[in-house]
Amino acid sequence: MDSNPQKVQNLLRMSKIHEVTMRALFVMLILSCVSIYTLGQGTAIQGEVLDSEGAAIAKARILVHWDSSGSKVGLADNIGLPQDVTAISDGSGHFSIMVPSGFYDLFVTAQAFTPVAAKVRVKINAPANFDVRLRADPKVSKELAH
Repeated sequence: MDSNPQKVQNLLRMSKIHEVTMRALFVMLILSCVSIYTLGQGTAIQGEVLDSEGAAIAKARILVHWDSSGSKVGLADNIGLPQDVTAISDGSGHFSIMVPSGFYDLFVTAQAFTPVAAKVRVKINAPANFDVRLRADPKVSKELAH
């Protein structure tokens, strides 16, 4: 084995450079994981489904569909979900759905009521409130009256 002091110094220097590089890569990996975790955290679309008189509607179905058009024009926080998400309102008419930031189309329907559709903007760490009033469907009301 060669014990040339110059070679030993070069090896030590290379070892230090390698150590610093590995630490920097580790820190970058941790920061990337934290960023991905933060982006993956959902924000709630929450609200209440009521009838035209203000009474809660239980078991209303809420469908959330991501509108990806904003992401195509450079809106960085229009992350969205590629698949639709549904929820059912509770006995008090309340619902809550966790989604990433973005633009969404919400469709709300319940038996014997006319469905409602609306666009909702969800921002990072800011819950989107969406309260909706459904009106009794005239076709159903007419049929039930006979």
